[in-house]
Amino acid sequence: MKSTLRCLVVILLLCLSTAAFSEIIDYIMATVNGQVITYSQFKQRVFEIEEAYRKVYSRNKLEKRLKDRKKLILNDLIEERLLLGEAKRENIKVDKIEIEKMVNTAKSKFESLDDFRAALRNEGLTQETLEKEYKQRLMIKKIIQFKVNSKVRIEPCEISQYYQTHKKDFLEPEQVKIRQILIKMKGDEKTAEQTAKGIFERIKGGEKMEWEYLDFINTNELLPELSAAISELKVNEIADLIKTQAGYHIVRLEVRKLPRVRKLSEVRDEIYRILFNRKADKIYVDLVDKLKKKADIEVRKR
Repeated sequence: MKSTLRCLVVILLLCLSTAAFSEIIDYIMATVNGQVITYSQFKQRVFEIEEAYRKVYSRNKLEKRLKDRKKLILNDLIEERLLLGEAKRENIKVDKIEIEKMVNTAKSKFESLDDFRAALRNEGLTQETLEKEYKQRLMIKKIIQFKVNSKVRIEPCEISQYYQTHKKDFLEPEQVKIRQILIKMKGDEKTAEQTAKGIFERIKGGEKMEWEYLDFINTNELLPELSAAISELKVNEIADLIKTQAGYHIVRLEVRKLPRVRKLSEVRDEIYRILFNRKADKIYVDLVDKLKKKADIEVRKR
């Protein structure tokens, strides 16, 4: 249950106590207006990000992603201190009900209240310290909403202009829906070929067979041999036997969707999010830059 609580807090964008890293020789990495950022807090964040990345990236990509992300973690922690300070200056309030909802969400992941409390103890937390972390996260979220998101304006003409300029980004490639029977070679190509020919003749003779149905797939994602054969088919036609590295395929084309550019009405919300994020990012960067210029920040080397 220890890891369950940690993952839950990551999902809620919360920072756990650094007690789990108490065995680390700690030191101050930076100060922000007198507020310290310690090495154990840094390592805690690294651990949380690594746990989250393991669920998304393959082993090969994981190390590179982590390496790139670690370079930004200290800056993230500094920005969070700045935003929290700004939230306090703006007298941002957090309703206790909001915190209670988050705590109740955490509790709901455990079979009993005792299990929840045990998980907190294992992490070196109390419910009070967890609530404090939740409150700070909510304050940062609210100050971003107040000083960043609320200032973003997207005009309809901007959406139309983006669509006209980026039409190629909304191109849907050709898609097909097929059904197939695959006869795998299993090291004996001749037997597989004879079996496939036999099944193929029985299908042409009108015998009903058990097919594997494949829902819509981009033709450029198919094996080249399949894509080439299907390109010659009309709907409901069956291709001649197709040999690939996987074996012998008997394929019937069910539906073909020709390439098309999605209409503006279909992508309006998608474009809105792109433009919103672009403008919000700029406002956020400007806000943080202003806060940094006014702040007393010291990054210590070790």
